[in-house]
Amino acid sequence: MMMTLAQALKEKNRLAGELSRNWAMIARENSKREDSSRVIDVAETYKKIQLYKEKLIELKTKIGLANAGNLERIYKLEECKSELNRLNDIRTDETSDFQAIGDSNFKEFKRTVVFTAAQVYAMREKVQQECNDIQDELDAYNASTKIDFDSPLSRT
Repeated sequence: MMMTLAQALKEKNRLAGELSRNWAMIARENSKREDSSRVIDVAETYKKIQLYKEKLIELKTKIGLANAGNLERIYKLEECKSELNRLNDIRTDETSDFQAIGDSNFKEFKRTVVFTAAQVYAMREKVQQECNDIQDELDAYNASTKIDFDSPLSRT
């Protein structure tokens, strides 16, 4: 079945979630007291995990190949988001610190900054716009690029 990359990315997350859910069921249901019944067939669930794992590998590979020409944008967005996080961590306060010297004497140490709060705000705004532009390009690419993949998950 043909699907867009946007759909494929959602399907990848669904498959990964199903894998995790099925592993959790096996972990919970494998060992039971003899007077308790299992709510799943553990061996069948394990077979389903193997199918989901193989299909997830196939889907990730197809997504990766479809994105081969798009890697620069993907990495730019990654670094853009990282820069935004770093900019959020920059202190811009120019307050004073006081250090005790002796019993009742204090020395004042003034803080200075290289980038003011206004400058950091402007930097964040610029980087955020860059991130938004790259994300828009990726969204357009993901909405228009198609891959062929048959999902093992039923559509309900």
